[in-house]
Amino acid sequence: MKKVCFLILLFLAFSISAAEKKPEDFSLLRKVTDGTLNYSTFELVITGSGIPETNVTNLNSARITAEKAAAANARLKIVKVLSGLTLSGKTKVGAYFEEKGDPDFVDRLVNVADIKDVTYERFYSNSSVDVTYKVNVSGYLRKIVEEGRAEFSNKKETVAASGDEAAKTKSVLVINFKTKVEPQLFFSVVTEKGEKIYDISMSKETSKSPVSLFFAKKKAEKLIEKEKLEGEILSVPAFKISGSEIVIKNSDAGKIAAELKKECFEEGKIVVVSAE
Repeated sequence: MKKVCFLILLFLAFSISAAEKKPEDFSLLRKVTDGTLNYSTFELVITGSGIPETNVTNLNSARITAEKAAAANARLKIVKVLSGLTLSGKTKVGAYFEEKGDPDFVDRLVNVADIKDVTYERFYSNSSVDVTYKVNVSGYLRKIVEEGRAEFSNKKETVAASGDEAAKTKSVLVINFKTKVEPQLFFSVVTEKGEKIYDISMSKETSKSPVSLFFAKKKAEKLIEKEKLEGEILSVPAFKISGSEIVIKNSDAGKIAAELKKECFEEGKIVVVSAE
């Protein structure tokens, strides 16, 4: 009996330890070339490859030059990842700036000095190296969004807010999806009638999210806590996604108008939760 109890306790201890090491369940991850992009925290994990300069005379110098080359390679990959993100609908970031006559906009944004948080290194016998970095790209995304926010604002008439603003109690909007959500930088929220509830033009440039809203997987609580999105939560289900528009039912639009404070939109305290 004692042996059985010991085994049960051992199993429980192992389960608790494994649960503690489990990654945060709010993170919405998408694979990119040689890495992953976390749309919940705006952290990009990317691997750069480098070889030493040909004129180096010792192993230490070879390693230093290879690491510099890996960082430069990672920078190019970050530019490619950001350029491939979706702004709105089918419009990609890179294509948008190319059409504006500024194809090097994203390339100018990404500074190799920002690529310094190393999470893994692998060295080879020829002195080449693969270095994995973690880079917070929220600053880059904010600058990209600011360049396009006027053009991609939803021009539909906004649903009029109802009730006394002082009487409203909710400050954070959570929109729940039962399916997978593919993130875009310029999502908007509309009613079934096509009336606008929210788009990026309604938020301040200093809003908490660098894009139109936050993304989370399964649960919003941990993301809300991490990003310090203070205030009561108003949670509504999504009806569907239509292009770049998150469609909600008219009755839920009424709840938003009656219960949600203006600061929610101004500060960008909107979280879309996917059930994937």
